[in-house]
Amino acid sequence: MSQYSPEEIGFIDETSKDERTAFRRNGRARKGMRAQRRGIFVQGRRLSAVGLLTLDGMAASNVIKGSFTAEKFVHFLEHDVLPLCSPYPGPLSVLVMDNACIHHHGEVRELVRNAGM
Repeated sequence: MSQYSPEEIGFIDETSKDERTAFRRNGRARKGMRAQRRGIFVQGRRLSAVGLLTLDGMAASNVIKGSFTAEKFVHFLEHDVLPLCSPYPGPLSVLVMDNACIHHHGEVRELVRNAGM
């Protein structure tokens, strides 16, 4: 990453929340005993957010009901992110994403390459 200037880099990430978000997934119990959690199971409404963070702050974002699919992520990339980008080595020409499966969709790579990045 040190070969890129801070102006060239943008970070994309997504997150989500529903009624279960605050519940722990792991627990503790005495040796030989099983950890238990009691509560009412409610999945509730899920909200998901995705954003593009640059040196200047949040450059693009989107919040949807439900979860991001590859198609919804591609739409965000194509309509909200790439119009702000420039071909490498210009400003915002390097996008950093985590290893989420929606980032591996074939159209993601194609869109980014076609934008000269």
